[in-house]
Amino acid sequence: MGHNYCRGRERGRVGILKKRGSVLALIGSKRKISLLILTTLFLLMVPPASADLGTPVYSSWTTNPPTIDGDISSFLGEWTDATTRDFTLDMRLRALDISMENLTARFYVKNDVTNIYAAVQIFSDDYDAANLGNHYDVFALLFEDNHDHVLVSGDNGEGIWMWASSPYHTNNDWYYNLSATQWLADLPHAGQTNDGAFAWTHTNMVEEAIGTYTFEMRIPLVGSDGDAYDLAIISLPKTLGFKIWFYELDEGMDGVYPDDTAYHPNDQETLDGTKFGNLVLAPPPSAVGGMAAPIVIPINEPNLLASLIWMASAIILPLVATIAFVKLKKKKL
Repeated sequence: MGHNYCRGRERGRVGILKKRGSVLALIGSKRKISLLILTTLFLLMVPPASADLGTPVYSSWTTNPPTIDGDISSFLGEWTDATTRDFTLDMRLRALDISMENLTARFYVKNDVTNIYAAVQIFSDDYDAANLGNHYDVFALLFEDNHDHVLVSGDNGEGIWMWASSPYHTNNDWYYNLSATQWLADLPHAGQTNDGAFAWTHTNMVEEAIGTYTFEMRIPLVGSDGDAYDLAIISLPKTLGFKIWFYELDEGMDGVYPDDTAYHPNDQETLDGTKFGNLVLAPPPSAVGGMAAPIVIPINEPNLLASLIWMASAIILPLVATIAFVKLKKKKL
């Protein structure tokens, strides 16, 4: 009788210990799964990193095309509906990679269904347009057309050499030549057409005099030379890679925007598609309840598709983890 009682108590202790072990195991599993869910949610709250430089520039939609004459006059209101971005050009010597000066500048951009309208002002800089020992300045707005972070032959640009005798002075429609590893003018190099319009001024057009440069551009979304030399944008919105480049040849120094401060010399950023920023062209508005709203256009950009995949993952993965947690809880109980 005593032996049976002891055996019963022993079996009871074993049963209690087993239950405690099961409960502890279940608690441990719950904690691990809860930690997994929280970690997953935290990671999904962080948007995917972008390899593009700087903050994206979102072009404004316009119904007010500016006159391309190199003059930004506030009383005309030509650029009041444009997106503007103030920036700094860190002018660095090519030979020694030393920062010589910082120039303040401003970028204006807007678009309609036909053109990009862009302007750049560079403040408090000396005027250089003579060819006395290559004493002239160079300006360009360059595009990485496909936004795949790779420059290929035919990527588009707009630019000018200030020296009036240069073929780059009046032939302002540029393209990237992969085999030459440089930006060339459509004319005379490619024998194509000079699309769009380009105009510039300086407020003090005396050699070495200080003033403000103004560059204005009209760039067709679909150029007459096709994708081989021009933009070929057939749907909006559209994201382009972009780089602003200013070269003071007489002093041998370049400034770029956006600028990878760890990547030098600066002029090499104009040849590297991974060092361009994002320019997002606006779609035309459509009336929705009396309000202007973007039209719905099929996705044709890898970065937009990646964002949708990320959003879907943020919904699906926590749901899957929750279902697994519930099933495990039922199994343990």
